[in-house]
Amino acid sequence: MNIKNSFLVAASLLVLGSCARHPGETVRRGTLYNNESNVDSEGYTFFKRVHEKALFEMAFAKYIQSIPASAEAKELAAKVAETYEPMIAELAGLASEYSVVLTERTEPDFVVPHHFETDSLGTFDNAAGYVAHVQHEQGAILEQFERLTRNTNKKLQEYALEKVPTVKAVFAAAGGQEDHGAHH
Repeated sequence: MNIKNSFLVAASLLVLGSCARHPGETVRRGTLYNNESNVDSEGYTFFKRVHEKALFEMAFAKYIQSIPASAEAKELAAKVAETYEPMIAELAGLASEYSVVLTERTEPDFVVPHHFETDSLGTFDNAAGYVAHVQHEQGAILEQFERLTRNTNKKLQEYALEKVPTVKAVFAAAGGQEDHGAHH
């Protein structure tokens, strides 16, 4: 074996060894440094989108509950908060099982969309806009859960099947209706 081949073998071992798990490490280096996960792309997309939307909707619902808004908006916000508060922790726990790194936003990071801010008197008169917003976002979240029901991972399928009725209830409370004849 000449020096060139020896160098290639050494370089290959170095590269392959850097991705392996070394003694004392809890996860592989590829997982730590390359964002590798133990779930397919559909599951990865589900975790990222639903977790981020759930965090935003939860913070937005708390905001709506804290300002003078209509009873309809506050009731819907309470239903959203009741649905997503436990789900955020469940998603984070499930994602960590599959090595999916989720953003950890806190409420100070929440910024109210400008068209939902209170007016100069501190009143909120955009209840219909909030309901439409919730309906749209719940439709997007429901779509992600329905996709997950067809995932190849049985544990994720079971989780989605368990949560779909809850998400559908919030979607229906916001006035959303399932389009049974739609082709996605």
